[in-house]
Amino acid sequence: MLVLALGLSVGVGVAVTVFSLSPSPPPLRAALVRLHRPDRGDELVSEVVRHRALGNLARHFGAHRLLGPGLRADLAITGRDELWLFSTSLIVGLLGLSLGPAVLVVSAVSGVAIPWGIPLAISVVVGPIASLAQPMSLHAEAARRREAFSFALSAYLDLVVVAMAAGRGVESALSVAAQTGSGSAFEALRGALDGARLRGIPPWDALDELGSERALTELSGVAASIRLAGASGAKVRGSLAARARALRARGLAEARAAAESETERMSVPVVLLVLGFIVLIGYPAVVQITTQL
Repeated sequence: MLVLALGLSVGVGVAVTVFSLSPSPPPLRAALVRLHRPDRGDELVSEVVRHRALGNLARHFGAHRLLGPGLRADLAITGRDELWLFSTSLIVGLLGLSLGPAVLVVSAVSGVAIPWGIPLAISVVVGPIASLAQPMSLHAEAARRREAFSFALSAYLDLVVVAMAAGRGVESALSVAAQTGSGSAFEALRGALDGARLRGIPPWDALDELGSERALTELSGVAASIRLAGASGAKVRGSLAARARALRARGLAEARAAAESETERMSVPVVLLVLGFIVLIGYPAVVQITTQL
C-alpha cells in the first residue's frame, strides 16, 4: 500500500507538472492580433506560451495586484502582457537570489572562509532589486515608444488634414491616413479604426480608448477634437494642423534638450581627458626637475 500510494503521488505530480507546462490555447486577444498582424501575432503567441507557466505561478501568489494603471499602460504600448512581466521578473529575481549561494560555493571551492551572513545579505538585497529592474526597464522602453508615437501622430494628423482638404469626410480621412503610413504607431491606429468598424462605434471613440489604454494624452486630445467634428460638424482641420505643428515643435524641443544634456554630460570626460593629457606631458619634466635638485 505504501508503494502504491507513493507511486500514485509521483504520477499525479508528474501529470500536474506536464499539464501546467504544456502549451495551452492562446487568449482571444492574441488570436485577434495574429489574425490582423501575422508577424507580431506569432511573436505574441509564442511569448504567451513560453511565459504562461511562470506567469500563472506569480499570479497565483497575488502578483497581479501590484499592477497599477501606469504599468498596464506600459505593457500595452510595448506589446507585452502581464504574464511576460511576471515570468521575467520571477526569473530575474531568482537569479538574483541565487547570487548569494553562488558566492558561498565559490568561496568554499577557493578555500576562503566567509561568514554565512554575507551570502544571505547578497541574496536578500540583489533578489528584490533584480526583480524591480524589469518594470523599470519596461517603463523606459514605454517612454521611448510614446515619444516615437508622438512623432508618428504628427505625421498622421498631417495626412488626415490633407485627406480632409481633398474633400473626404472625417471617418474616411482617418481611415485613409492610417492606411498610408507604416510602423508600430500606424499599426496601432489601423487596429483601433478596424476595431471601431467591427464594433460599430465612432472611430474617435476607438482612438480615445487607445489613448487611455496606452497613456497617450496627445491621442486623447486629438480624439476629442475629431469627436467635435463628427458630432457637431465643426471645422477642425485647422485645429488638427495646429496640433500636428505643436507635436512636432515639442518633439524637436525635447530632442534638442536631450542633445544639450548629452553634450553637458560629455564635458566631464573631456575635461578629465585634457587633464590626463597635461599630466602625461608634464610628468617627465617634473620628474627631471625634481631629480636634478
